[in-house]
Amino acid sequence: MTGAPELVAAVRRRTGEVVAALALLDDDGLRAPSALPGWSRLTIACHLRYGAEAFARMTAAAREDRPVSYYPGGREATRPATLEPSAGEAPADVVAALAEHSTALDGAWRSMAPAGWELVVREPDDRPDLGPLPVGRLPLLRLTEVEVHGSDLDLGLGDWSEVFVRAALPFRLQWLNTRRTNHRGVDASVQGSWLLTAPDGPRWLVAVADGRVLSRPAARRIGADAVIEAPARDLLALLLGRPLRSEPRYDGDVALGRAFSRAFPGP
Repeated sequence: MTGAPELVAAVRRRTGEVVAALALLDDDGLRAPSALPGWSRLTIACHLRYGAEAFARMTAAAREDRPVSYYPGGREATRPATLEPSAGEAPADVVAALAEHSTALDGAWRSMAPAGWELVVREPDDRPDLGPLPVGRLPLLRLTEVEVHGSDLDLGLGDWSEVFVRAALPFRLQWLNTRRTNHRGVDASVQGSWLLTAPDGPRWLVAVADGRVLSRPAARRIGADAVIEAPARDLLALLLGRPLRSEPRYDGDVALGRAFSRAFPGP
């Protein structure tokens, strides 16, 4: 299992790449479309800026044993404003703030004692979203943001790190049991079972029946309606709703295999 300090170091590296690439752009470059439909590069910068502040706030709250939310006012009510600059804020100011909040978050995590990673982030009872999770899980969530959105910027940054793929793939597969998507539409008509297998990664059974999801490791090539075989990096991209580098290999019910992303459209 990838430890929190290794994930924190990976977050620091990728964040540095993202900030450096954004800092080279003028206002027009920042406002230009990204590879993520409907999002400009500035939208991504705002989102990453907010994420750095939110994870720092959640870390501090866990240390003080008080409830905290990623979106204090609720996802639907709070999220839209986090994707835009503040009134009168220049695009370059957003990038500078992203760098500032990221440095503060890195400092908070680098000062964490080993036992601190076991502290639990608790949400208010009336506003559940992520669910209770250890502080040690936050660096992986942040690494997902900076790795994936770093690619979304379409600025020629390197592909996802091995550390990210190794840690995030089993986590995302396990998370399907309780979270299929954040806000994308799920096609509830797609039901069946899939065996996801990677030559360089895990083998996992994912099934949907009557709207209920079962996702668990598969120790051997057990029976499934469809088999999807791809490198670990591409299986992770499939789960995150991002482009794959190459077409997966499908066996069994090929149509069902190709429909996987409709049943699990990603965050």
